[in-house]
Amino acid sequence: MKHGTTLGMAILLTLSTSASAQVLRADGSADFTKYHDAADAAAFLKQIEAKYPDLARVSSIGKSFKGQDLWVVELTNRKIKTPEEKPGYYIDGGVHAGELAGSEMVLYLIWHYTSNYGKDPAVTALLDTRTLYLRPKFNPDGSDYALKNPDNLRSTLNPWDEDGDGLLDEDKAEDLDGDGVTTQMRVKSPHGTFKASREDPRIMVARGPGETGGEYYLVLSEGLDNDGDGSFNEDGVGGIDMNRNFPRTWALPYRQNGAGAFPLSENETRATLDFIVAHPNITGIVHNHTAGGFLYKLPSTEPHANHEAEDLRIVGQFADRFTAITGQPSEESWAGDGVSRHGTLISWGYFDFGVIGWVPEHWGGFGRDYNSDKRVSEAERLRWNDEELKGAGFAPWKAFKHPQLGDVEIGGWRRKFTQQNPPPAMLEAEIAIKVPWFTEMAMVSPLVTIRDAKATALAGGLFRVDVVVENAGYLPTNITRRAIVAELAKPVRTSLKLSGATLVDGSLAKSLGHIPGRRSVSSSSPSPYTVTTSWVVKAGSSAGAEVEITVASEKGGTDRRTLVLR
Repeated sequence: MKHGTTLGMAILLTLSTSASAQVLRADGSADFTKYHDAADAAAFLKQIEAKYPDLARVSSIGKSFKGQDLWVVELTNRKIKTPEEKPGYYIDGGVHAGELAGSEMVLYLIWHYTSNYGKDPAVTALLDTRTLYLRPKFNPDGSDYALKNPDNLRSTLNPWDEDGDGLLDEDKAEDLDGDGVTTQMRVKSPHGTFKASREDPRIMVARGPGETGGEYYLVLSEGLDNDGDGSFNEDGVGGIDMNRNFPRTWALPYRQNGAGAFPLSENETRATLDFIVAHPNITGIVHNHTAGGFLYKLPSTEPHANHEAEDLRIVGQFADRFTAITGQPSEESWAGDGVSRHGTLISWGYFDFGVIGWVPEHWGGFGRDYNSDKRVSEAERLRWNDEELKGAGFAPWKAFKHPQLGDVEIGGWRRKFTQQNPPPAMLEAEIAIKVPWFTEMAMVSPLVTIRDAKATALAGGLFRVDVVVENAGYLPTNITRRAIVAELAKPVRTSLKLSGATLVDGSLAKSLGHIPGRRSVSSSSPSPYTVTTSWVVKAGSSAGAEVEITVASEKGGTDRRTLVLR
């Protein structure tokens, strides 16, 4: 930040912007009273990998626009099966540069799950039976820019002509008064559409229709009119929205500006789909954002009619669990024909990968409802700022000589760490309450096991091998109905490996189809989530004949059992 940063800003923005400010402390605790840049996050992942070698593996899945590594940590108990033989879950954060709490959510999950393994039964069961793929910095370039510069940007630093004037974005901040943030300017004008509130002169309220005789203001973004179009600081750095850059319903600028030149044009989005497709065990996606304090759910880019009704019932059920756990509501990402989003990750995840995705919009605590009328007024926000933030969240209006406008006042909300993200002191409380929901979403996956296997001796050295395969998880092995309709779901398969024996009846490899989970339990059937199959084999003349049974489900994991024929 610039040297003119106020004491209030120093109180509010106790930020980590260098690799010396580690997430993980020497005693194994973690510091979530500050925000962490890409170097901090990378160092943290390497610390976790070194501290928990049986649980964590860190790898880069590509390079960002500016050449930074796109790190992913794979979390699972590697002593129990390989990561690929367990149902997986993908969680990222920070696709939008200024939405920094999303990245902190992922860092927090990594710390919580590793530090509580072997202590917390839910965490231990999770890492014993599932694999998590956690990516805290989807957009490390943008995250670093947002942390270290007064202004903000939507997503990538890749330049984009946001306002269509033929000029690329300027790579500089327009913090005119040098206080470390870009806020607003108010300019006295008889044509102004705002006036100072009588309740609190810091608040700007709309001028009434036909109102005259008062002191009125134009309210503008802090900055300059660089291109002479009458707008100030309208072309920020970068501009491409990477959560509009995915292939499903991707749209040209006439429908949705800033989605990039073509689907997956950005390194970060292409690396995302390459990674997910290379890990077919992934059973769900969470894409962490801010702000608002709610959960975006499907539908996202296409209407209800294009989704399978059964899948939307599951979406509703799990969204209700989010509300029960966090106290925060959910709402559909779908905004309606003509104005809907295009090219989102969770929409691609559903239609083209067959899984359910979510977008938590962390942080709805911008202000406090002091009078309990179920709304937070601007006056209540300022009270919250004055009492709880010690005045740090709002820059008082102060006079400034603007090179183009003359006398102005600069001030207003320091929105990056009041409206868009929690103030650092409030960060951990906001993200910690979400952990049980993340755990539950990973644990509702299918989980294929060999419930029973036996070899029964018949005459003449023959044995009948009977196997009962169970889906011990909650969801079916196909995850969604969409996965079946779009022929994305692969059936559960079982196979035999014989040692000292030969197959007499049956095929060495069999398809068992899709197996329902506990969600589909019917009172009319005692075991609707089991499938039984059998073979006949003949043991050789030498002792020690064995049959190794393998059951494999793309989304439900792999299980094995060895039987000795005697």
